[in-house]
Amino acid sequence: MAIPLYITLIGICILTSIIIWQTFVCRKRITTMTGMMVAMALGMSVGLVTGVMIGILLSGNLFYSTVMAMIIGMVTGYLAGIPVSILAVLDGTLAGVMGGMMGAMLGEMIAPEFQDPMIRIMVVLFIATILLLFQILKQPVTNKRDWLHHPVVMVFGFLLFIMGYNQLEPLIPPPSNEIGHDNPHVNVKNLSIEADEYAFRPNRIQVETGETIKLELNNMGESEHILEFIGLEARELPSSQHHQQISGQIQIHSNAGEKQGITFIPLVPGTYRYICTIPGHKEAGMEGEIEVTL
Repeated sequence: MAIPLYITLIGICILTSIIIWQTFVCRKRITTMTGMMVAMALGMSVGLVTGVMIGILLSGNLFYSTVMAMIIGMVTGYLAGIPVSILAVLDGTLAGVMGGMMGAMLGEMIAPEFQDPMIRIMVVLFIATILLLFQILKQPVTNKRDWLHHPVVMVFGFLLFIMGYNQLEPLIPPPSNEIGHDNPHVNVKNLSIEADEYAFRPNRIQVETGETIKLELNNMGESEHILEFIGLEARELPSSQHHQQISGQIQIHSNAGEKQGITFIPLVPGTYRYICTIPGHKEAGMEGEIEVTL
């Protein structure tokens, strides 16, 4: 994990703790409705921002990232609601669960090249939410507003934070398993499958979970072919091209005489089929098996 991401997580924990503490301090001065809103907004925002981060860091393990993010959001909403009322606890807890669930799914789905910008956007939205909650909690305390709590000062500080935060190093370092000639230590396995009318050669390949697979489809035939892996759970790498992943199925499309490639990392061991999805080709014998071992 990159150092700027550690700093970001620590900052989120500190700011969240401040708002929860302020809720305890101001519990006798705020209304139940205000407390419910604070608990709900804090639980939702913490669940979202941490869910996105966990979803990205645990890419390929949506179950674990979702559970972790839901627990973090739920606990945050619960703690923020305790000083106010049982309704605030309920609001904060449910909002935290929902925020964690949505954040983890967003982090899992985001493309690698957009992971860093997405985290920065979510952190900026989180900081904006914290500033608003701080203003809401402080308003009933005193009618005398000092310069530090003036909205203009807070907006100016918020803009300075955005500019400074964007100058940090990348939050998500480039994947060590990304294909590139500048990383000679990557464990890359090069495979080639030939396609003609109507067979794949070889029709059985073996790979290991966690290794980077660079697969080339060499179309030797006179018609187009689409190789599709059925049920294979894998993480695609940005160097992949001329393919698509629809509903979890990885495909490689190659026209007659073309060579097209895909790069991926198998995640779950098992034996899976690969077929040609052009109508009639599978029935003619264009299929094979990929065995993923530990």
